[in-house]
Amino acid sequence: MKKVPSKLPSLTFKFSDLFSVDYYLITPLLIFLPALIYWQVYDFEFLWDDDNGKGMGHMFNAFVLNPTLENLSELFLKPFFGMYIPVSYFLWGVLKSLADLLSLSPNGVLHLSNVVIHVANGLLVFVILRQFIANKWAVLVGVLFFLLHPIQVEAVAWVSEFRGLLASFFSLLSLYWYMKNKAELSYWSLLFLLLALLSKPSAVVLVLFVFLINHFHYHFSLKNNIYKTLPFAIIALCMVIVAYLIQSKYALNFSEYLIPFWQRPFAWLDSIIFYSYQLIFPYNLSASYALSPQFIIQQWWFYPLSLIPLLAGWALYLVRHKYPLLVFSVLLFIAGFFTTSGLVSFAFQKYSLVADRYLYLSMMGVGLFVASILAKTDKKQLWFLLSGIVLVYGSLSAFRQIPIWQSPIDLWVHSQQFEVNSSYAQGNAHESLQASYYNKGLAFANAGDIQQALEYFDKVIANYSTNRPYELKHSDLFYNRGIIMFRQKKYQQALENFNQAIKIKPKNIAAYNGKIVMFIDLKQCKKSWDEIQKMREKQIKIPKDLLATLQRVCKK
Repeated sequence: MKKVPSKLPSLTFKFSDLFSVDYYLITPLLIFLPALIYWQVYDFEFLWDDDNGKGMGHMFNAFVLNPTLENLSELFLKPFFGMYIPVSYFLWGVLKSLADLLSLSPNGVLHLSNVVIHVANGLLVFVILRQFIANKWAVLVGVLFFLLHPIQVEAVAWVSEFRGLLASFFSLLSLYWYMKNKAELSYWSLLFLLLALLSKPSAVVLVLFVFLINHFHYHFSLKNNIYKTLPFAIIALCMVIVAYLIQSKYALNFSEYLIPFWQRPFAWLDSIIFYSYQLIFPYNLSASYALSPQFIIQQWWFYPLSLIPLLAGWALYLVRHKYPLLVFSVLLFIAGFFTTSGLVSFAFQKYSLVADRYLYLSMMGVGLFVASILAKTDKKQLWFLLSGIVLVYGSLSAFRQIPIWQSPIDLWVHSQQFEVNSSYAQGNAHESLQASYYNKGLAFANAGDIQQALEYFDKVIANYSTNRPYELKHSDLFYNRGIIMFRQKKYQQALENFNQAIKIKPKNIAAYNGKIVMFIDLKQCKKSWDEIQKMREKQIKIPKDLLATLQRVCKK
């Protein structure tokens, strides 16, 4: 049985040490390399959950739009967009107001805020890993994995994932203060945990991180470890309950996408394999893999693939005494995405059980894994590896992965190519790409560029499966195409589009209005009155101005 060490290890490296003369080269590398690679996100557009083009998204939170005291109180009383993340919304509101005050681009300020938090997280990861590994150059290489690896791009280049970056920032601060206080109860540590949970509830994984640090770093007995971890677990549990009670009144029902309990361990093991592969070969990364529960449980590989991490786990168990840091690092990696791996249900699993952003904090484990392997490597070899990481991962991030997040169309054109299950009817990339094309078309139409608008409307149709019937949302698409055809004097094509819009949505007033106005313009009065009769038969309210115009031009 383990005994509590008579003297717990103090911090061997403090945050302030980063700015000492001994780190005149390391600290600038940790700051300026990621800043240089990610600077390009400044003029990127809002996309996906930032602003879906329909007046919905995180940027439409009341406090973000108008940071008043009344809206501030609403942050803590109600979820928004299906999420309870009041601290993230508070800081978004502050940053957006600051951008408005200084006449800066809001999306530019918010994108660069992600980069700043990412760099700060990298510095904190360096400080924490230095507690376990003395070789600062080996730690530098490990932290550059955390900062520059392409799998981190989604979290940094997407404004909405500010919540995940912020939760990680407060989680890392909580760990730092916990270790600074020699594993004694620290109110600062608990406060940072609370802020992390209010930034994004997935920060509950910090409880596992504390437990693992207690075991591998402080060598606590199981009983003492549980005692030390309990305050973190209680706060995390309370916040999970609060978030659940508040969100349950508003959250969308995704019960049909749940995985049976007995299959969840297999989903979790498969996700470990998937993420491990993406870490080693980060070339075909995507915002959506369409690995939904319904898809994966039907695949032949669902059960046999789980043997690989089980065998790897057994091998690590056998060498746990010889290579404790390697075991520690692997467990940190797995703990980081524990709540979004299939074991616990979450909303996005409707589309996919895996996503790059879920690995953000797990990458600290990867950094420790790399650093522990390189800890006894000489400085010359480390410089060679450092150069290789910057060249390979930095280039992949800067020139391939980051530009994908420049606009909704760039993102979804790329992602659609790499959905593992491309035939999945509700594949997130496929659906989002069509929405992006449509929103782009509307923007051109509103700007008066009807030819460009038509090109994007046509792309929606071209990318829609011919084996599926049109959905209600496509009614407006055909109506808008009809209006453009009418303005181009392509009357037959305009009529066909108006008719298609009505076929999809029988009470589409705008489509009927378009047809009648076109018939009036063509002096086809009988057809105009026939359409009025159809509207009356379907009990569709006829606009007064339209009826007045028809009565004036086409008197019966």
